[in-house]
Amino acid sequence: MNNEVALQNQYELSKTLNNKVNVAHTASQQLALQLKKIKQVNQDATLTSMSNNCKKPINNSYNLNNYKTLKGHFDKVSSCAWYPDSSHLVSSSQDGYLLVWDAVRGLKNNLVELDDPYIMGCDVSHNGQFVATGGLDNTCIVYKLGTDIDNENRSTALLSILRDHKEYISDLSFLHKSSTQLITSSGDKSCILWDTSKGGYVRHFYGHLGDVLSLGVNKNDGNNTNPNLFVTSSSDRLAMLWDTRAPLASRKYLVNARYDSSEIEFFPDGNCFTCGCDDGTIKFFDIRCDGELSTYGIDKVRRYISLNGLQSTVPAYVNHNMNSATSVNFDSQDQKSTSARSLHSNIQASIDNPGVLSLDFTKSGRLMLASYAESSSVFVWDIVTGDIVGALNGHSGVVSKVRVSPDGLGVATASRDETIKIWSV
Repeated sequence: MNNEVALQNQYELSKTLNNKVNVAHTASQQLALQLKKIKQVNQDATLTSMSNNCKKPINNSYNLNNYKTLKGHFDKVSSCAWYPDSSHLVSSSQDGYLLVWDAVRGLKNNLVELDDPYIMGCDVSHNGQFVATGGLDNTCIVYKLGTDIDNENRSTALLSILRDHKEYISDLSFLHKSSTQLITSSGDKSCILWDTSKGGYVRHFYGHLGDVLSLGVNKNDGNNTNPNLFVTSSSDRLAMLWDTRAPLASRKYLVNARYDSSEIEFFPDGNCFTCGCDDGTIKFFDIRCDGELSTYGIDKVRRYISLNGLQSTVPAYVNHNMNSATSVNFDSQDQKSTSARSLHSNIQASIDNPGVLSLDFTKSGRLMLASYAESSSVFVWDIVTGDIVGALNGHSGVVSKVRVSPDGLGVATASRDETIKIWSV
């Protein structure tokens, strides 16, 4: 009897706390909307409105050449990261392997068999000796994995196993110019700063009210920026700015009122960042003015796809089922009509919510490369004018990760078609 009373009290307490959290979440969103309106009143210009002063517009046929296609994985490639030498990169796949590639020659130099194949992200340390991975097993694992060909027992490659997240690890990154400290984001609504030399965490970061879906670290250590900054995006539709030395967020930005903030990346100068949403829009924020500078909409992507005849990621069987569904009489009440209506609704929802999958910038920051769930191409945006000036075409599946090399001369695109492509001028 006492156990039943204790369980009932625990249930009531949990219900009360959840209600308070929901009320606080709603109030927080309302305040964020009010702040956004105030900022919009004081905003006297945008990047697009000032682009007429740009003396050297970029040609609208800015396309890179496919230098190499790296084949070796046997399932979707979830992520990739460049080594500091800009000649090698590591890739993770759902086939359960990490592969180290010689991107110049197109050869595999090393591999690690993973305990859990469902890896969400990977990154390389500043010295190029360590690779960190994180995924659905809630664990960040760091491997000693250089670029040299290794024929020895690869079980010795394991360096650290970092456990403290309660849910999946959505993204991770080594701090700029660091080989020991890295940050992970998780579905448990938190981020953790780790020190691999100590094998444990340094600090937790709490503040999001939803899954933290992506993070980006400041890679600029100039005099005008803070190298300790990083940004996060979440399913609570907020982006947050953090300092690794403090447990609470420095700034909060309402990215989208209806859709999750799924992807985020720091601008090369360390003063701005972009955030992609599940509706396909990308927002560009400046930390100095604490506001939004520009929006890059999905409508321009769709128009570019239509004008250039690019490949759609809607599979053939979906098109067939879509045609079948639309050919059914929805006015009838039989089971076939109900199933067809449901199928049509689901397909239409997936088309209307393409989502931004990955973002990165050229070394100068003038161009932004973005991949979407709607197309297998990577689109090249002119940050200033807000126009699409080119595309990287060639993958048969959507691109899960796009990464510009540290020297700025190459681009790697990891795709669900089981390949990685290397692009250059």
